[in-house]
Amino acid sequence: MRAPILMLATAIVVATACGGDDSPAAPVSKIVKFTATMTPAGEPPGLLGNPTGSGTFSATLDTSTNVFTWTGTFTGLTSNVNNGHIHGPFVLGGAATTAVVILNFNPSITPGATFVGLGSATSGSVSGTVTLNTAYQPSAQVNGDSLRHLLLNGNAYVNIHTVTNGGGEIRGQISKVP
Repeated sequence: MRAPILMLATAIVVATACGGDDSPAAPVSKIVKFTATMTPAGEPPGLLGNPTGSGTFSATLDTSTNVFTWTGTFTGLTSNVNNGHIHGPFVLGGAATTAVVILNFNPSITPGATFVGLGSATSGSVSGTVTLNTAYQPSAQVNGDSLRHLLLNGNAYVNIHTVTNGGGEIRGQISKVP
């Protein structure tokens, strides 16, 4: 009598979702919008030349890629513009002292930025794009990831400096657009 033959079957199962490959899904981008209105009232007391200038600032942050893009305009300043920045941390309602410069609009400091009117006019515009990650180091105190958190939490402001008011002539707290 013969011994029974055992046969083993091996099954290979390959599963795919939605007919695609098994690579992880790309993160979903969420674009966060920011805005600020700059006026002399936002600056600390003691401005010179009775400033009446104004400005607007808007920006977007793609929370998936961390790409931060900004634009702004300013007009009616007392003298030529000599700088412009994003500062932080600064909590709205706090003392009107200055905070650390965390993003400089000057193209010689921030590659890819534009600053129309810098050093030559009382009106102009700013724009640029940077990626806010830990590798981006806009200042000794703050990296790009820190700036991202300050913006998302409403703890940063934008201002424009002039020859007459070197500490800043117009300022506005940056807030998320609902």
